[in-house]
Amino acid sequence: PVTDTATVQGQIISSPNDPREYRLTTLDNGLKVMLVSDEDADNAAGAIGVNCGSWCDPKEVPGLAHFLEHMLFLGTKKFPSENEFSSYLNQHGGHCNAFTASETTVFYFDVDNDYLKGSLDRFAQFFINPLFNPSATGREINAIDSEHKQYLQSDFNRMYEVYKSLGNREHPFSQFATGDKTTLLRDDIRDYLTNFYKKHYSANQMRLCIVGKESLDELESWAKEIFREVPNTGVEKPKFPISSPVWPQDSRGIQVEILPIADEHSLMLTWPVDMKFKDIYRENPQGYLSYVLSSEAPGGLVSDLKEKEWIAGLAGRVFQQSEDINVFSVAIDLTDKGINKIDDVVKEVFEYLNLIKTKGIKKDLWSELIGLAEVDFRFTEKDTPGHTASSSASRLLNDLPPEDTLLPPSRALWNPEYIKNLIDELTPEKMTMFVESKRPFQEPKEVSGKVEEIEPWYGTQYTKAPFSTEQLNKWTHAKATSSKLQLPSKNPFVPTDFTLVRDPLPLKERQKYASDEKGLWSPPSPRLTENTTQLTLWHSSDAIKEFPVPRVQAYAVMRTEFSQKSAKNQALTDIYLDMVGDYLAEKLYEAGIAGYSFSFGSSDNGFSVAMQGYSQGANKFLEEALQLVRNPPLSPLRFESIKEESLRAYDNFFKSQPYDQAQYILGRVCNPDGFGVLELQEALKSITLKDVKTFVPTLLDTKWSLESLVHGNIEEKDAKDLASLFRKVLQGGSAKAIPSTPDQQRYQLDLGEGKSYAVRGKLANPLEKNSATFVRFQLGDRRELSTKDLATCLVLGSMIQEPAYDELRTKQQLGYIVSAGSGVTLNVFTLMFLVQGAEHSAEYYDGQIEQFARTFEKKLQDMSDTELEGFKSSIESALLKKDLTISDRAIRFWDPITKQLYKFDWSIDRVLALRSLTKSDILDFYRSKVLDPSTRRRVSVRMESEFEKERNNLEIAPVQVDQVFDDVVDLRSILKPFGATNV
Repeated sequence: PVTDTATVQGQIISSPNDPREYRLTTLDNGLKVMLVSDEDADNAAGAIGVNCGSWCDPKEVPGLAHFLEHMLFLGTKKFPSENEFSSYLNQHGGHCNAFTASETTVFYFDVDNDYLKGSLDRFAQFFINPLFNPSATGREINAIDSEHKQYLQSDFNRMYEVYKSLGNREHPFSQFATGDKTTLLRDDIRDYLTNFYKKHYSANQMRLCIVGKESLDELESWAKEIFREVPNTGVEKPKFPISSPVWPQDSRGIQVEILPIADEHSLMLTWPVDMKFKDIYRENPQGYLSYVLSSEAPGGLVSDLKEKEWIAGLAGRVFQQSEDINVFSVAIDLTDKGINKIDDVVKEVFEYLNLIKTKGIKKDLWSELIGLAEVDFRFTEKDTPGHTASSSASRLLNDLPPEDTLLPPSRALWNPEYIKNLIDELTPEKMTMFVESKRPFQEPKEVSGKVEEIEPWYGTQYTKAPFSTEQLNKWTHAKATSSKLQLPSKNPFVPTDFTLVRDPLPLKERQKYASDEKGLWSPPSPRLTENTTQLTLWHSSDAIKEFPVPRVQAYAVMRTEFSQKSAKNQALTDIYLDMVGDYLAEKLYEAGIAGYSFSFGSSDNGFSVAMQGYSQGANKFLEEALQLVRNPPLSPLRFESIKEESLRAYDNFFKSQPYDQAQYILGRVCNPDGFGVLELQEALKSITLKDVKTFVPTLLDTKWSLESLVHGNIEEKDAKDLASLFRKVLQGGSAKAIPSTPDQQRYQLDLGEGKSYAVRGKLANPLEKNSATFVRFQLGDRRELSTKDLATCLVLGSMIQEPAYDELRTKQQLGYIVSAGSGVTLNVFTLMFLVQGAEHSAEYYDGQIEQFARTFEKKLQDMSDTELEGFKSSIESALLKKDLTISDRAIRFWDPITKQLYKFDWSIDRVLALRSLTKSDILDFYRSKVLDPSTRRRVSVRMESEFEKERNNLEIAPVQVDQVFDDVVDLRSILKPFGATNV
């Protein structure tokens, strides 16, 4: 039955708060289509899902489905240019992507509203007449190979490949899915591509979703006109029958120990089950069990294991879901103590499973969860068109009944037998246990007696052995005898009052709200309702007219006089925040399930607090959360555990992706404060719990100014009461207020006009094959740049994205990770380029980026007026883009408050400046800020792999650099923040 909180559109059940219209239809060629009409949408989107994934790969060509996904973007008969689709989208505010899964492949894009039909025309040709150009084929194999190399040091990918290797070799699940040069670089690869495409890419096995502002009738006419030529070969949905089980007996009841790259201890318990999760989505026993197992409420499994200091986190979840393979898992992050207590941790998991089976399958708990889902569905807010399209195309491949298309909670079914049956399948004998840790591999082989194996695609070392009789007996007879273990109780935070403080506008009138006759859009600004030495408060409830949801958002920033000028102070602050976060996760877990959220963290010049949730109970929730921040228990056991996790995280940072390390060092170059990982790690080693307890009052009782925004479904008087909690609880009455000065902002360190530097870093991981280079041009700080300059920054960032990607990745094949664009960090606008790859040196990448930056000048010179207007139009659309949710609106207001700008219609100013922008304006700015050695500010960070010395020594394009530094501290020492005079 459909509840009164749902709207029926044809056969689709949607939220009453959802203004979009939906339609399902099937074209004459068998292509099933979902249409979404949204009159108020600022942009549009399309997606196609195909019933063909990596499991369809021929055994002799692993990675073929993934390779085909890449190749479809590189030219069609109607639009032969390799970058036609991405270039068209880039000019019109859009982007595209795709992913290949085991059984499906999904392609998707978004674009400015006015260009949906043109985008669909280009998109449809992927599935009508792709070219598979031989020249592109060779280059894109390099991209696939680079993508594979990017993940060679990923512990999840390494574990997953070992996991797959345990499966039946007859089933394609066990095959290598990504592909690389060894599997794809063959003379007949184009023949394989075309034959694979013709065999699997058929209209009857595709699902299309289109989201646009046009009416459903017009969208349907476009679908028929544009996609009618997609061929239907009548191919059946792929099936993968085999004569024996997917999981052989010798892959169950075993312990697999895997040597990770990072210093981590993780445990994953997996069980293949006979249930087909896809077929029982309405009963969803896996969702119920996942919730109970993963609950962080006091007395639960997670809480008890954390209290024993054995784990840092735990999550029950579906690990694999398909026609042939359904696997339930429990993933656990172990502590240093926990790695030595694995059997006991697993025993407690089985104890809790037994407790759930005997006492925890309760309809009242299920009803509570479904009730909360009903509330969320009732007050659903719009998703982005791009995500709507991609998720819908993917979901449509499941061929659900039309009424389940949007998965309304009202369609859920209570079936306790399914939950019991699922638990019955989770036995020690069926379990495969994966342990990722270096600890087991530190024991000499002659002592352990274990035989190490090597997974061939990632080179991962692992061992496997059957569970011992002692282990099986311990786990099989596990009973929840501990009085500490408890099941989730009734949630006290479940909302029941959904009264709105403003009358919402009719659905059809909301898109006109806050727009003027010139098409400029700016919502009513928040009002300054209190401005004292104690508190500056901004309030707005106008958004309820557009977003009739009974939720409130409260933000606060505390700008303090406390100094983080020492690494020890920073480390003390960090561990205090980590301990608070850990404590809040347990104490406020039930509130989080009920739709409330809270965060407390450090900001540029103090601390920030954010709270969101239903209006009912918001005060109670915020006060409880702030009290926990002010007076956390700071338990000795949790302190040691969190300190250990933090120290390990510092170690593991140096095994992270090279581009992450480059970005971190770049941040260190330009951040006037902050400390390096090694400095913080060294400081943390000596910190005791006594230090933290002494430090917290110093931290919170310092002088500060407090500024807050309370937004949403709340009256002004109640907003003042809510905001007063920030001061009353956190300051505790002992801290003194300081006046809020006009500019308490932090600015990047200024590289200096006409200066160019490089920082060279050596990657610590000797197995990392990738090198990375991050280049940043400082364009100016917000005080010195005019509104026209700021508009220029935005246009340049948009213009440069696609050409940089096309040249550096598609054509030169420098690496899988290539990006370019503009942004703002610490109030300074920048233009950045990033390349990561395993074929050349970091210095070579730096030279190629410089060379591209210089050749891009000609592209700007040759740009037609039509192209320029297209970029300006897409930026204007982005600036005038309407908020999708009430939270988006709150963030729109909060950003200029935190920056102390207090100009809430800033986007209008940039639009007006943008409209007057000329090509010569952009060229002059680009030449001055990026090309002219006497005026530009440039810095590059080069992260060098140990493998660089084995690579081709290609000629490196010259980059004018004043000095190369091996230590970022040396560069920082000669810089001063923007606005100061450099030495």
